[in-house]
Amino acid sequence: MLKWALGAGQVALLDRFGLLRPGVAHAAPADAPSRLCVIYVPGGFRPQYHFWPLEDADVDQCVPAPGDFAGEPVFFRKEKLVDLAAPNGNYKPLRVFQSWDAANPANRASGFSPAMYGFTHFGLADQVAVLHGVDQGTADHGSAFVSAMCGVASPDFRAPALHAVAANFLHTKYASTRPLPFVVVTSDRGTPVAQGLPSHAAPVRVPSIEALAPQMSDDPTKNPWWSQLNVRVDRPETNAKGEPLGSMLKTTALEQHTLLQPGKYLGRSSANVDGFLEGLHGSLRSVSRVLAADVVSVLEAQKGTDALITNRPAYLANYLNQPFSYSFGPANFHMTTLEPRLDMALRLLKSDLTSAVHVSLSLDFDTHSGLGHGFSCAHGRAQMDLVARFLGELKSTPAPGMPGKTMLDDTLVVVLSEFGRSWASPSSAGGFNLPDDHHPYTSVLFAGGNVAGNRQVGSYDRRGFGVPAELVEENGQASQRVPRSADAVTTAMRIMGLEFNEFFIPGGYGEVVGVRRG
Repeated sequence: MLKWALGAGQVALLDRFGLLRPGVAHAAPADAPSRLCVIYVPGGFRPQYHFWPLEDADVDQCVPAPGDFAGEPVFFRKEKLVDLAAPNGNYKPLRVFQSWDAANPANRASGFSPAMYGFTHFGLADQVAVLHGVDQGTADHGSAFVSAMCGVASPDFRAPALHAVAANFLHTKYASTRPLPFVVVTSDRGTPVAQGLPSHAAPVRVPSIEALAPQMSDDPTKNPWWSQLNVRVDRPETNAKGEPLGSMLKTTALEQHTLLQPGKYLGRSSANVDGFLEGLHGSLRSVSRVLAADVVSVLEAQKGTDALITNRPAYLANYLNQPFSYSFGPANFHMTTLEPRLDMALRLLKSDLTSAVHVSLSLDFDTHSGLGHGFSCAHGRAQMDLVARFLGELKSTPAPGMPGKTMLDDTLVVVLSEFGRSWASPSSAGGFNLPDDHHPYTSVLFAGGNVAGNRQVGSYDRRGFGVPAELVEENGQASQRVPRSADAVTTAMRIMGLEFNEFFIPGGYGEVVGVRRG
């Protein structure tokens, strides 16, 4: 318990920003989602090959001639671009390279590929928006990862990760039903942290059910040392001072004894020490709640991937059977699978044990090679199709306690990378220059509840640099400027129902107009 509490702690003095007082959170709008899932793509991706943000006339200046990579068609001309749906307002609709055979999307011969067809198959356009041209403020992997997570480019977190802010915001409403407020399934290139927030907003690592059992199960058959010690009694839940919180908590005799200890030392030292003791007490309460919820049994009983198996999409007919895998070439060579991690993320969301999930895709796009553009186009589009299947599974699952709503309606899914990679440009000798370096401008995909669907907001110039977009600054003033990572994070928080004064990002921040519904 002490290890959990210390690992979750990091109690900083951000109270003046209201970050240590989750109880001040207002009721979120009815259409605001109550779950957040961040899907992280390691290494820096090239979003222009997924969703084309510029004018069609710019294709010849920014995209190499069509070819193939390991048997997969890559690159395109403007004639192969299609809108996924009719425009939604004065925004460019989601526009993609149609690599699939319209007559038979499962066809993988004659230069066809079903990559990205998932957005059409599952009818996702009306719940997906893409923000382009986001300046991460750095081209260093570590600093850019931190920037993507919290909005501030730095070697260390200077603000809490957006998942932690969402978990903290939702904790007041879901404390008794979601014992794992913020879960990290996989953490390639880093772990988002809850800098300055209470312990309940700190991440818990849950890579698999097998890894979870030794930490979170008090079943004596899984953990014999709990034998004779796992009898739980409903007791009034209190804070570190012993003041009732108006809820009940099932604790063992050992846990109850431990919970009484931090309060004995309050007022003996500094305010910082008191803050740490209160955070420690909160962490111990969280551990008790997790153990009492028997999350291991809940996750074991919960199906993650379900609809994708029972109603396998027809366009995957010529792929292997795993719902979250893909391969290049008719012979199914070059197979890549993300089955375990995406299935675990779905189990966590569907079981209603958590408010925020972070999961990394396994393939690293830090190529630094002459083949980097082909690699980015082929694998990037294939992995984006896995994202579409993930969204399709959520869309096929009814939201608990919300008649007529799906899990996708009640979840915000954010897909991002730490930065982009350098753009192609015409060569004076003919052909294209294909640099494969770090590039500080990137795009972020938003999907799910409260998202204004079928929109591409913001854009790039032909060199891949962001261009000004319309924003509302934290003081409520309208502005036109290139969006920054802080603005992408802010936009996610606003979609989740937070007001500007309910979080803080050093250096200033605003919401990008057009991504949030309404």
